[in-house]
Amino acid sequence: MKTLALFDFDGTLYKNDSLIAFTKFLKGPTLFYQKMLLLSPDLVGMKLRLLPNEKVKVKFLTAFFKGMEQDTFESAAKDFALNEIDKNLNPKIFDAFLKHLESGHDVYIVSASAAQWIAPWSEQYGVSVIGTQLQIENGNLTGKLASKNCYGIEKVNRIKEVVKLEDYQIIHVYGSGKGDREMLGLAKTP
Repeated sequence: MKTLALFDFDGTLYKNDSLIAFTKFLKGPTLFYQKMLLLSPDLVGMKLRLLPNEKVKVKFLTAFFKGMEQDTFESAAKDFALNEIDKNLNPKIFDAFLKHLESGHDVYIVSASAAQWIAPWSEQYGVSVIGTQLQIENGNLTGKLASKNCYGIEKVNRIKEVVKLEDYQIIHVYGSGKGDREMLGLAKTP
């Protein structure tokens, strides 16, 4: 039977929020916490569901990455992926990830985070990332999104753009947050 395994990344396969971890890795703790203090009203508003996730994410990306050269960003993202991700994997979920690969199942990581800081790690396993796309103009990040935030129903929409779900008799879905609910609904067993 043809089997698909879909893994959320942040808080599921990876124990933490990779956007936060990558940003702190790239910018250093001092600058990171200074800017987080300035963003705290928006972050609290998002947690209280007063502000939409995507709007706050764009403010975050703009504060930290607007104007950054794409090459510098992608080099740092690769460094983070290859040197930091393994340190914070959820062992139980990572074990399931490896078992799906060993069984020859089709495996994807589906994340609200950008693929740039996940894909260099996942590519070691031959796994593609379906994630949020960052806007780049003239070789620099704008701080905006080039796609909808890959969160909630958008995860399902993006999966359907890449994967023909009806081809699978079994679909395993791993997710842990409210942004994964719709994706969890894709799970299918015979």
